[in-house]
Amino acid sequence: MIKISKTLCTTFFLFLIFSAFGQQDQEIIAQLIFKKTNQLRQAKGLVPFKKLDSLDQIAQYHSDNMVQKKFYSHTDHEGLSPVERAEKFNIQAWRRIGNRFVGIAENIAQVPWFENVTKCGDTRSNEAIAECLVQGWKSSPPHYKNILGDYVYLGVGIRFNTDLMGFATQNFR
Repeated sequence: MIKISKTLCTTFFLFLIFSAFGQQDQEIIAQLIFKKTNQLRQAKGLVPFKKLDSLDQIAQYHSDNMVQKKFYSHTDHEGLSPVERAEKFNIQAWRRIGNRFVGIAENIAQVPWFENVTKCGDTRSNEAIAECLVQGWKSSPPHYKNILGDYVYLGVGIRFNTDLMGFATQNFR
């Protein structure tokens, strides 16, 4: 008979609980990211984004892939850009603005489900991790430019890996 220490069992049990907790709340966190992103736009007098299921799907697909394939980049494990990913799934990737076309833009970020995150503090709640992600994008000029950009739709995805690192994606069209 194999003996397993009580400490090891407790550690494993806590790991499973926290992993499942982060995973089960990803939809709520995505909704909070969407809401907080629109609050930034509205504070600048801009029209809020509309939700678009197809953009949610490719954002979630990208977050899932970053976790499953262990990478962190706008270019995915197949070498595809956000526009190419959208086209792969027959999602409209381009929008006409006047006499020019604008492709899907993307923000990505990593934030751990942890008690002491630099510039964020404790991110172990849905609200706190969503706030940390959105404030991080606001603090980055290229990401903030996407948030305030001439886009109509926003899709959001988030996935946690086994180390409780959240991989978030925003897709704009």
